[in-house]
Amino acid sequence: MKNPKLFRTKSFMPFMALLCTMAILLTACSSSPTQNGDSSQESDKKTLTMAIAAETTTLSTLYMVNDNYSTAQLVYENLVNFHNGQVVPGLAERWEYNEDQTELTFYLRKNVQFHNGTPFTAEAVKKNLEHKRSNPAFYSLKGITDITDMEVIDEHTLKITFSHPFYAYLQDFCWPDVNPIVAEELLIEGDFQTVAGVIGTGPYIYDEIVPGQYTRFVRNENYWGEKPDFEEVIVKYIPDSTSRIQALKTGEIDMIFGSALISYDEYDQIIKLDGIEGQIADIETRVRDITLNASRPLMNDLNVRKAIAYAINKDEITETIFSGYEPPADIPATHDTPYADIELDVKFSYDPDKSISLLEESGWILNEKTGIREKDGQPLSLVMTMEELFDAGTKPVANILKSQMQKVGIDLNIKGQEQMQWYADYLAGDFDITLWHTQAAFASPHTWFTPMDTMYPQTSSLKGLDDADEFFAVINKLVNMTDDNEIRETYTYLFNYNLGNVIDIPLTYQKDMIVYNAEKIEGYTFTRVPYFFDILSLEAK
Repeated sequence: MKNPKLFRTKSFMPFMALLCTMAILLTACSSSPTQNGDSSQESDKKTLTMAIAAETTTLSTLYMVNDNYSTAQLVYENLVNFHNGQVVPGLAERWEYNEDQTELTFYLRKNVQFHNGTPFTAEAVKKNLEHKRSNPAFYSLKGITDITDMEVIDEHTLKITFSHPFYAYLQDFCWPDVNPIVAEELLIEGDFQTVAGVIGTGPYIYDEIVPGQYTRFVRNENYWGEKPDFEEVIVKYIPDSTSRIQALKTGEIDMIFGSALISYDEYDQIIKLDGIEGQIADIETRVRDITLNASRPLMNDLNVRKAIAYAINKDEITETIFSGYEPPADIPATHDTPYADIELDVKFSYDPDKSISLLEESGWILNEKTGIREKDGQPLSLVMTMEELFDAGTKPVANILKSQMQKVGIDLNIKGQEQMQWYADYLAGDFDITLWHTQAAFASPHTWFTPMDTMYPQTSSLKGLDDADEFFAVINKLVNMTDDNEIRETYTYLFNYNLGNVIDIPLTYQKDMIVYNAEKIEGYTFTRVPYFFDILSLEAK
């Protein structure tokens, strides 16, 4: 099927997608794969074949899912990118602020074309940003929502005016899934729900999709940057992990990318296969995290939330589930996140005796017959929700947390959900604990905190704290800050308030990985947004 189908949804961001439309789109990805895949590959072409767990029907800047992160940067590019803690050029070769940081001028690369042959211009960027700005789901990206005016200075210069200064505006243009620039023809004025296809400026062109089997990307011969080694990339739809590994072993595919598709146990097994090598990123992707809902009757007591924190053995999670690859985390931000190197007032190290003491102090007495603590006849039974298929580590982490809670007399009931139902439940506050992850370094810590008043799991939780209004007032001040010292002091308060009240418990620093056919691939260099595959960082033999 040439030319991808019309993309339609109510939102672009995973945490704010409107639920019904997204659910329909995601279920469209459930057809069975054809093992033979593309029978028309020409032997004289230099082809890279990789696996994916969800079809590229969701390869859209509106509602891209985790499984498409390995294909996004084949076709899409951003104005700017994030590398080594800094914003670096992308489609914009340089930029500058005015003195009070309310105007940001982008100077765009010349001689860049979209895949449909139309030129990449300041007018195209303006139309993209107008389309994004009309979408209410951009709430947390102030670099979009705070725009008050855009002026096309010339064909390759765009001046953006903001309603006030904010230090993180530029970072908001780094999102690889929602802020790439697409061809103008895909955008319908007044309809933020629609992006009508897949046309970017990247090194590959979205050429063909055979539902249930594969998607073909062909090299963009007019690409402005370095040409990739492979003439085409075939992305095979193989939703089952065992089948993906077998396909790599037999040579049906050349590589598997990302923690969404490979567990650490699988990684260790795969790299023992003849002719297969692998790499794990040396930097963290995100932080695995649980959010505790302080507004729920059994969770409103700080002692109970602290008891949960003391009952968690992060070292056991690291060694048992992640083979030592994911170290324990103390803060819900990766090490390369700006302003994440702050001093914490308290850390909850594993201490089951302290956990039991806090529970008993709050009147939760162990029922020797059931092994579950009770108070006034009510068992301490909690519901933990999770997006079941987020990545290969989600279920094992949930199971080990259940086991650790049981040791101190807490009954933890795991509720695995598909993505849209999980969103719906956490927005409604229908959980005691939810297992998820933090933002990547380019988006944090500002977009970790700013959505907490409306659209994160913490939104419901913070309603259970009497002094949450002060917390929100500080966040409102944050989005007007430019002074480095003031910003650092603010994040010190925000992180300590969040962690001290045990609203969040960071678990481990998540990593990403790649396994590949060593006869075809020399190696891979992980980018600073490691969960997005960058084919320009892949070295062919």
